[in-house]
Amino acid sequence: MEIVTIENKAFKSLCDKIDQMHEELLRLQNPVKQLSNEWIDTYDVMKILQVSRRTLTKYLSEGKLRYSKHQRKNYFRLKDVEEFLAQHNQFSIPKNINNHGSE
Repeated sequence: MEIVTIENKAFKSLCDKIDQMHEELLRLQNPVKQLSNEWIDTYDVMKILQVSRRTLTKYLSEGKLRYSKHQRKNYFRLKDVEEFLAQHNQFSIPKNINNHGSE
């Protein structure tokens, strides 16, 4: 077995780089966490929600969807849009699901 010695400063620098790589790997393994911090514009929100600009404006005026304004343009956190979708899910589960259509 061969023993290698390096300066303390070089060792700490190497450890810092390993820690940075580890954090980046963890971030890449969990893209949902990364996406929750991303911002999207009005056009993307309209596509995700499948609504018109007027409907989206109505949601904003009623306070149903949070947004931030930057240079006269609205931006939405993807996490907020996902929460809005979960709260306002238009698809409902049939009450008689156990019958499988037979009456």
